[in-house]
Amino acid sequence: MRFLFEKWVQHSLWLPMGLPWLPILIWLRPRFRILTFKKDNDNGRFFFQFLSGGTIIACLMVSQNYLTTATGKLQKLPTITDIGKVEKSRYYKFEKFSVAKYYGGSYTDFRQSGKQNQNLNFHIFFVVPIIQDTLEKIKTIPKYWYGVDFHEQISNKISSEEKETKYEEFYAECTERMNKYNFHSLDHFERIPTSNDRINYLKAIDSRINQKADENFIVLEPVKENFEERNGNKFAWIFGSFGIGLSVLLFSLIWPRYSETERKRFLSGKKPKQDDLVDMLNYLVPKGDHFATSVILDLNILVFLLMVFSGVNIISPNGMELLEWGGNRRLETTGGEWWRLLTSMFLHGGIMHLILNISGLVLAAIFLEPVLGRKKYFILYVLSGLCGSLASILWYSNTTSVGASGAIFGLYGAILGLLITNAFPEGGKKGLLIMIGIYVGINLLWGLTGGIDNAAHIGGL
Repeated sequence: MRFLFEKWVQHSLWLPMGLPWLPILIWLRPRFRILTFKKDNDNGRFFFQFLSGGTIIACLMVSQNYLTTATGKLQKLPTITDIGKVEKSRYYKFEKFSVAKYYGGSYTDFRQSGKQNQNLNFHIFFVVPIIQDTLEKIKTIPKYWYGVDFHEQISNKISSEEKETKYEEFYAECTERMNKYNFHSLDHFERIPTSNDRINYLKAIDSRINQKADENFIVLEPVKENFEERNGNKFAWIFGSFGIGLSVLLFSLIWPRYSETERKRFLSGKKPKQDDLVDMLNYLVPKGDHFATSVILDLNILVFLLMVFSGVNIISPNGMELLEWGGNRRLETTGGEWWRLLTSMFLHGGIMHLILNISGLVLAAIFLEPVLGRKKYFILYVLSGLCGSLASILWYSNTTSVGASGAIFGLYGAILGLLITNAFPEGGKKGLLIMIGIYVGINLLWGLTGGIDNAAHIGGL
């Protein structure tokens, strides 16, 4: 699937959501093999893995939230300039401060969210300098800034004109709210750490000072609740979330049966004849009939990891982030940056986008690479992706397109073409045609709902 990120369009989640799967897959998954179910399949065991993962993820997310607020110390200072005289802290309270409302700036961040990217989120970040008193004149670029964030969510399925109208109305509303904003209605300030929000606030500062804001700029957000109440019941919920998840897990163990044979095999250290996880990992190693597919998979995964570790949002990167990494948009591509036709094929709009495309690629590769051979298969993949990228910029005038699905649809087009030859056994052609038809049809129909690049799909196909 290839997503579109229109022009309007935290690391805080990926660690607790990703790390629990390491002990589950390595330590807990083999132990679930002693469970047997009425239907001899792995769905039941997968359910218990998923339930265990959900329990640990919930516990870690609450713990992380608690540690974020509990470890901070409140610094009480006379004026804003005293920040540099004390130890760095997350929370501040000033006896006296003012703001220069006339020197403010703003930046809007647009992100898609929800199932099938059905929502479009506006985040408008306003900044104004914090000064000692209202009579102070700004002679140099301010270092300390007061940050305010407004958020609005709309449907991503409406037309571009409707989105632009709603955004303009929301921006006008936020501007009016800022004009009437009570800057002293707060208990204390929170210093914005390295995060997506800080990046966006710095971009708002950029718009005012007309230069790049660096790490020396300090952005403070107002916090209205009392500092002593910032933790609430978070500590109790660390154990509560774990207890709830563990109780559900133990209760669920009523239904499966127990295999004494699998228990003895596990205790003896014997490995099962077939292991889906090992088979999946082996598919990432270039060899045999999946050599080219493994290379393509590894490149897509490597690029995605580089994006994440560079600060790109793992769940929903915005259009500008993807454009900086080589996303495909008509203005830049036709302006001489033709390499974007290729680089956009290895970029993805979030972890789910990557997983969906990997699944589609492997499904096609199982049938196609052994028939074509690695060289012809790889050439087919690249040419199909380039055709998809070209179709995208021909159809869309001002959108950033990324994803491998133009190339993947080219693979399915090749499979459909080979079905009229003797490349595949006669007995399996009907089932293969139905499977490919369903996959292609669902993706094209899904693309009609908006936010998905059907032009690249059709161009690759």
